[in-house]
Amino acid sequence: MGDLYLDIIIKNGTLVDTTGCYQANLAIKDGKINAIFRGNKGLDATRVINADKKLIFPGIIDPHVHFQLQDLGKIISTDTFASGTQAAACGGVTTIIDFANQTRGISPLKDFNERKKNADPQVAIDYSLHLSKTDMEYLDEIPTLISEGVTSFKFFTTYSWRNLDLNDAELLHFFREVRKYRGMVMGHCENDAMVLNYRNELIQEGKTEPIFHAHSRPHIVEEEAIQRVLLFAKKTGVKLHLAHITTKQGSDSLFHAKQHGLKVSGETCPHYLLLNERAYKGPDGYLNLMSPPLRHAKDQQALMRRIKDGTIDQIVTDHCEFSRASKGNGKLPFHQILNGIPGIETSLPLMHDLLVNKQKLTYPQLISLMSTRPASIFGLYPQKGSLMVGTDADIVIFDPNLKKTISPEILHYSIDWNPFMDLKVRGWPIMTILRGHMLCESGKFIGPQNEGKFLKRSISQLNGFNYER
Repeated sequence: MGDLYLDIIIKNGTLVDTTGCYQANLAIKDGKINAIFRGNKGLDATRVINADKKLIFPGIIDPHVHFQLQDLGKIISTDTFASGTQAAACGGVTTIIDFANQTRGISPLKDFNERKKNADPQVAIDYSLHLSKTDMEYLDEIPTLISEGVTSFKFFTTYSWRNLDLNDAELLHFFREVRKYRGMVMGHCENDAMVLNYRNELIQEGKTEPIFHAHSRPHIVEEEAIQRVLLFAKKTGVKLHLAHITTKQGSDSLFHAKQHGLKVSGETCPHYLLLNERAYKGPDGYLNLMSPPLRHAKDQQALMRRIKDGTIDQIVTDHCEFSRASKGNGKLPFHQILNGIPGIETSLPLMHDLLVNKQKLTYPQLISLMSTRPASIFGLYPQKGSLMVGTDADIVIFDPNLKKTISPEILHYSIDWNPFMDLKVRGWPIMTILRGHMLCESGKFIGPQNEGKFLKRSISQLNGFNYER
């Protein structure tokens, strides 16, 4: 390495990747990891960081978020791309994948370009986009979208009342088209007819409190839809990713599909592991509505088993932030309350505390779930999700012994509530670096506010599960 002068050297830390934990120094030059070494080596840098008794993680990747959510052209979520990605950075997240949502009857390529145009000048961290497909028009744009870096296409089996769902015949056709161009599909799986039926029955009976949101989308709604799309994926041979699995039955279906060799992956979220239906009771219960809904303790236990045995591939947040006023201040029936909760800034400390401190998963398992596997599944590895020489210097310095109590005062959201309010955790990110740029330090965002770049993904990098050549 000679007389090379570096940008940053992180000394005396414990590096963590999927291969293990090891003590070493890490050097950064020109936005890349330049060297990993032990000892002094006679190197110098603009900044030397002593990470003694700290952990060095690759940047966390959250491939399922909703920033600057719009409805009929109006922004309805509280956070913008700017505020949301700055909060993400303070939580150790250096890459997100958001969504470009096709408006039914409109070119998805147009919606993608507009979404990218909105995000580019604002994002503090790197990002990519999934494309949400809502109709069978413009299927000929799929190869163009893939060439633009969009390799994953979301579908809904519900939300007919919002013109988002695809019926069974459309799903089969859509899966075949995406398979033809070697992309992958990502599904929000709930049975639409069942949701409408249960919801209407409850409304007619006057049962409109927040707890009835969960009753309107019982377990069978998810189980049936997951099994159906798994059958369609088997029939067409497309790569399938199952979004936000919440139930024992859903996670078991993923397990059996993998056992039978399907090209499928799946995710769950911190709120499904830490919260249950009781969160819908009390004066603030309305704030915790999201879809699919919170479940029972037995589902949480089943999800944990499937995390431990490797069935569930990743932990994501499905972050979608709304103010109390946006959610109706507790005065709306459940079916009129905007669905979504914040989570991106707290995901790493919460999952560290739950999975490592309490469930005794290893640090490499935690990083696999929150960085390496998301990068691999969605075509970002090894540039993201790894600690390898030559890759992007996206680094989180994590203090495993720093204790915090979750509260709005220590977070960077634009709202005064949090679904994990007053939870005590041990372990917190103290520094976040994106491609060699210092973004966050000691709980404060200090970096460039628009340092993020769009990540153009390639089908050749979908390493999570390759199509047969």
